[in-house]
Amino acid sequence: MKNSPHVLGSAILVAGLLSIGAVAQDKQKGDSSELTAKELEQKACGPRDKETNFSAKTDKSQHPTPLPPPDKAMVYVVRPAWVGMLMQTKLAVDGDWKGANRANNYFFFILDPGEHYFCSEAYGASVLKLKVEASKTYYVQQHVEIHPIYTRHGYNHITLMTEDEGKAKLATANLSTWRIK
Repeated sequence: MKNSPHVLGSAILVAGLLSIGAVAQDKQKGDSSELTAKELEQKACGPRDKETNFSAKTDKSQHPTPLPPPDKAMVYVVRPAWVGMLMQTKLAVDGDWKGANRANNYFFFILDPGEHYFCSEAYGASVLKLKVEASKTYYVQQHVEIHPIYTRHGYNHITLMTEDEGKAKLATANLSTWRIK
């Protein structure tokens, strides 16, 4: 009886309710450091009426990989997979649209040190909060998945890569070029 499923289930339910209550109390105390998903997306992507649309292409003739300036951070945005090769993924930081990738492409830009909110957009937004430091390089990956039944619908997700993983994926990607539509 001491390990019965009913007793274990009740203990799990009570523990879950206690943790939900603690989260609710923290929110009532006015914890402003925790943003809602909508607020986080707004901070990263900016207002929809300010969104930039790009026409992206691949440049196989060059492969620049500059180092960061001493007082700034360098960010590489890599989309190494061929999944959804015709789908374009674009990226904003703090509501400022930086560029676009297609399959097996990358682009780069510099950022001031500090906390930033990244927005990867393709069939919806994916957000990443990242604190960058001067003279460091960061590698961000845009993942794309295609819905198996509805080919016009997909999914994108943005993640931070380790330096080794980022360098390896960057080495096999081609430079993305784009123009604003």
